[in-house]
Amino acid sequence: MSWDALFSLQGHSPYLLGAYGVTLALIGLEALMLWRRSRVRRAAQAAALVDGTAP
Repeated sequence: MSWDALFSLQGHSPYLLGAYGVTLALIGLEALMLWRRSRVRRAAQAAALVDGTAP
């Protein structure tokens, strides 16, 4: 598929661009959630090391 066909506003192109946009948004959301979860886990481990309760 050519770039002109992909970005034309006729046919299925808007739906394809929407599907790609939603997919990229979901990938970004997943990456953000994993990054935040790892930050919380790292902070909890650091706090446990400071408190002396880490295994």
